Amino acid sequence: MIAPDSFKDSLSSLEVGKAIEAGIRMADPRIESEIFPLGDGGEGSAEILGHHLKAEKWFLEVENAIGRPVEASYYFADESKTAFIEMAEASGLQRIGIHERNCMLASTYGTGQMIRHAINLGAKRVVLAIGGSATNDAGMGMASALGIKLFDAKNNLLKGGGKELLIFHHFDEGGSFVPADLQVDIICDVDNPLYGNKGAAHVYARQKGANDDDIELLDKGLENFSKVMINQKGLNLADVPGAGAAGGLGAGSMAFLNASLHKGIDVIMDITGFDQHLNGVDLIITGEGKIDSQTIHGKLIHGISRHARQYSIPIIALCGMLELEPEEVKKLGLNSAFSIQSKPRSLEEALQNTRKDLTRLAFNIMRLLNSIGNK
Repeated sequence: MIAPDSFKDSLSSLEVGKAIEAGIRMADPRIESEIFPLGDGGEGSAEILGHHLKAEKWFLEVENAIGRPVEASYYFADESKTAFIEMAEASGLQRIGIHERNCMLASTYGTGQMIRHAINLGAKRVVLAIGGSATNDAGMGMASALGIKLFDAKNNLLKGGGKELLIFHHFDEGGSFVPADLQVDIICDVDNPLYGNKGAAHVYARQKGANDDDIELLDKGLENFSKVMINQKGLNLADVPGAGAAGGLGAGSMAFLNASLHKGIDVIMDITGFDQHLNGVDLIITGEGKIDSQTIHGKLIHGISRHARQYSIPIIALCGMLELEPEEVKKLGLNSAFSIQSKPRSLEEALQNTRKDLTRLAFNIMRLLNSIGNK
C-alpha cells in the first residue's frame, strides 16, 4: 500500500503516490500496489475524501478572506448526503497575496457560504477541514453567512473579522440556515486552546499579517468571544483542544454549528475505510514533505504507523526533509525513514524535482527489498 500525505508546495498526496508507484514498477512490474492517498485535515483533505468516496465536485463563487470574489470547490457524496469542505478554499492564505494578509480584517464569511451551499444541496453531514486559514475571527464571518446575526453592545450588526472580536457582545440564531439535525465534524491537526500564550493569536496570527499590537488585541478579542459564549450559551470553549485552530474557527464551529472536533487523520482513516484495505498488505510506504518532532504528535505518519503496528505490517516513510534521530524513528513505529534528497540543492530545485526524486528512491528501496527477499 502506498499511503502518503501531500508534499507541500510540490505534489498532492495522489501525485506523490503515483510517483512512488512508478519507482516500484521500474524495480519490479510484478509487485501489486494500491495508491491510498491520505491527509491529516490540512489542505487537500477534501480532495482526498472526494477521491475515495467518488463524490461530485461542486464549484461556486464565494468571498475570500478579504472579501474578494473567488471560485471555490468542495465535494458532495450524494449517497450519504455528506459534504467535504476545506475552509482554505475560501478563507485560506492560498487565496490572498502575502502583502494582503491582515487577520484584523480577514473573515471566514466565504467558508459559511460554502456550508450554506452544501445545506441547500441537502447535506446531512459536513466534514470541514480547517487547516491553512488566513483568519482570526473565531468563525464569526462563517456564522454571519449562515444567517446568524452578530451584534456589538449597541446592537450594531457585525459581519465578522478579527478586529470585531473585541466589540462582539451577543448574537441571534433565529434566522440561522443551519438545520438542527446537521452533523458537523471538524478535522484539524492542531490542539491549541482559544486564547493565551498557546492560543490562536499568539501562535498563528503573525503568519497571517498581524504585528505585536494586533496579536494582543486579537488575543483579548478571542477571550471576549469566549465570555460571550459562556454568558449566552453556557459553553466554556477556552481550553478545548483545537478551539484555537484556524484562528478560533474550532471554537466558532462548536458554538454556532454544534460541531465536534476530531484529529484529521482519525476521521479520514475512518471515512476511507483504511483498516479494511490492509488485508493482504505486506508493506506500507508513506511519506510527507517533512518528518520532524511534530510528526510524532498526531500527524499523518503517526496515525498510519499506529494502525500498521496493529496488523504487524512494516512501514517505510519517504520525505523531503528528515529531522528525526534513530531513536525517534523507532518511537514513531517506522521500520525506516528516508529523505528523497540525493545532492545539495536549493529549496526551489528540490520542489521542482520532488516527483523524480520520489520515483528514484522508491526504485532503489524496492530493488533492495527484492534482493533480500529472493535470497
